[in-house]
Amino acid sequence: MLKSHLFSSGRSRIYWDGAALQAHAEALGDPSLNWLDLPALARAAGIAGDHVWVAPALAAQRGRRDVLDAYGAALRALGVDCRAVAGAGPEVECLRCGHGWTDGRAPSELTLSLKVLADAVEDVWDVAFIFASAAAVAAIAEPLGRLFPGKRLGRVVFGPSPRLRRGAPITAIRSADVAAARLPSPIRAIAPARALHPTIQPAAQEASPCP
Repeated sequence: MLKSHLFSSGRSRIYWDGAALQAHAEALGDPSLNWLDLPALARAAGIAGDHVWVAPALAAQRGRRDVLDAYGAALRALGVDCRAVAGAGPEVECLRCGHGWTDGRAPSELTLSLKVLADAVEDVWDVAFIFASAAAVAAIAEPLGRLFPGKRLGRVVFGPSPRLRRGAPITAIRSADVAAARLPSPIRAIAPARALHPTIQPAAQEASPCP
């Protein structure tokens, strides 16, 4: 485990975009990535601090609400500050067939960005690590660097670090880090009489010829 050079001193806070985590899990076909102990995951990757998790927009979940609620309860039990998202996100429509679906990523990115900046204004952190899209991190970095030049920003990613010439320093999460941070499965996080399993399937959508 290599300790991030950003975490050499100062108060740290780690922000997780729940929609980005879901998108990463679905892209890899590994739903267990939706069921991680985020503080343990960060420690395995060499970073530590207070944690904030922004839930994906509930309107975009379609049948996954119970599991998302269970995960939020598990994270709160681990001391994570869990934040809900207001709004459903934009409606996305296929230009070929007209098939539409709700994009739950934009509201969580906005909520996360505002939380990072609000916490900077309240001076609750010196170093912020963010798991979100590159575009979201860049959008936060610009006003942050201008308004709070003494604060440092880092990006958290799964897999090998992208080779970037510019942008926030990157902390890479390895497969071994993920394996060390899986929550028990199944767990009884909300309803004691009902086991809740972390298998979050892709949201059900109507049949569509879209590729």
